[in-house]
Amino acid sequence: MKRHLKLITSFLLIIFLTACSSSTKETEVIDLLPVCNGNIYRYINPGGKIIINPQFKESSVFRDKLALVQIFGTKPSWGFITEDGNFAIKATYKEATVFSEGIAWVIPEFGAPQAISTKGDTIFKLPQAKSVRIFKNGLAAFSISMDSLNQKWGFVDKNGTVKISPQYSTVRNFSDGKCAVANAAGEWGYIDATGKQIINYQYTNAGDFESGKAIVSSGRSWGVIDETGKYSINPVFQEMRNDNADQYRVKQNNKWGWCNQNGKMFIEPQFNDVEPFGDNDLAPVKQGDKWGYINKSGKMIIDPQFDSALPFNGNIAWAMIGGKGGFIDSKGKYVIQPLYDGISDDYKSYVLTGSSKFETVTSDYFDSEAIINRLKKDITINTVSGLNFSSPLSVIYAKFKKTEADFNKSSSEHKIIAAERLSNDATLDFFLLGNPWNEKYNGNFGFSYTLKPSYKHVGFTYRIKVTGKSVGREAAVLKSMETVLSGYTKDVKHSGENVCILQSKSQLIVMLAQPGIIIVAVYPVTPENLQMVDLNYGNGMEADSTAMSADSLVSKVKKP
Repeated sequence: MKRHLKLITSFLLIIFLTACSSSTKETEVIDLLPVCNGNIYRYINPGGKIIINPQFKESSVFRDKLALVQIFGTKPSWGFITEDGNFAIKATYKEATVFSEGIAWVIPEFGAPQAISTKGDTIFKLPQAKSVRIFKNGLAAFSISMDSLNQKWGFVDKNGTVKISPQYSTVRNFSDGKCAVANAAGEWGYIDATGKQIINYQYTNAGDFESGKAIVSSGRSWGVIDETGKYSINPVFQEMRNDNADQYRVKQNNKWGWCNQNGKMFIEPQFNDVEPFGDNDLAPVKQGDKWGYINKSGKMIIDPQFDSALPFNGNIAWAMIGGKGGFIDSKGKYVIQPLYDGISDDYKSYVLTGSSKFETVTSDYFDSEAIINRLKKDITINTVSGLNFSSPLSVIYAKFKKTEADFNKSSSEHKIIAAERLSNDATLDFFLLGNPWNEKYNGNFGFSYTLKPSYKHVGFTYRIKVTGKSVGREAAVLKSMETVLSGYTKDVKHSGENVCILQSKSQLIVMLAQPGIIIVAVYPVTPENLQMVDLNYGNGMEADSTAMSADSLVSKVKKP
């Protein structure tokens, strides 16, 4: 039952995405059908014969004679098989897309997205990308992180050249030489392959162009525009989905039907849900809680009897009944008996929209070098970001464009740099430690503050925040920092897996690694600071079980 509910959920998700982004393209007849019992996929032919034995955790349909599959194991991995079931590209990847336009994207463990050929050769890598999609019209969408929540999208060509820089909050894929893109306000418009805006931001949602037309929404109403952005079908429908070049599925009064390319209804809205005709004579429709099939006159040809049903591919269609699925013919008779628990979600995407479930991958690359190089650039045996412990505040004001107002009078920690982005998964904050203010009580008038004439900073702190798949790799940065900072000696006694203490003649560096955060604090070498290290890291471990903040670090040292 769980498996059945999971399949229905995935099925509904695909339907929702279809309305927003995908077109129903012409599809080829699938000769090898990926079906499963339990969670193990096999491939059968249209006669029901097993061609590739049950062995895969996930599987796609064959495209250009290659199918993407995931194998079982402690770390399930992805590769590509040929139609005889042998691996053409070994299953060594953490993630992968299907091939499109002769290229697939793969993600090695701890690696960045890389484009490969059908022979498995690497064409180029895209280390700056957070996510990347398959190629459409010669361009692939990719994103970079702007902060922990937001991404910007751009496009790269098949040589790895960024053709359209990341600047959009969301994008579709290129189709008919155009692509729907959204701005920061969530408004949709269209660009051409050079990145030129050809239809202004004005839509609530926008789909792909197909044969010179695209479905868009304005508010809660859906219609169709031409290549100039002019409505060819006014936005009067409650919902709208592509079918093929000359017809659309439309929803009115919570019922579905069909209209032609001019917006004229030829099958009145009467069904609870529908799937596309595509290139076929029959389309799945839902009445009550059961699915059947109608012809293009709206006549019911196969009575509603199935729990779920997909469009025909060739002469057969997948249909489930009683929690089991098989394939029926145009008369509704099972030609492959309902013996299977499910069919690949990729097959569903293919027959519903001509697309794939496996069109996007997310980078597994932790750019530790970006963090290390940034710290290496700043920290020397005598200075930190060009400053020393005696640098006057006037120098800091000028260097970082700060004023007195930026230095909190009630805190010993002052943020000089905030959320500087180092990579997709890492940002840096930089703090000055110490309190440069003398405080004087003025009775009912409160307090007044003056700068200490002999003030010296008690330290500097870098706080690097890592997110996503980079969490858990913080200790690797500490390991590298031991060797890249010259002029320092490692304090072996007080260092450990997540703590590293380095010392020069004048500076003491305390580095801590905890899930999601790396702290690098630099202090002057003083008896008090050495005692602080001995008390808190006597066995190379933090005395407290939580990550020590810059505030807690500064509290351990003697304030001026």
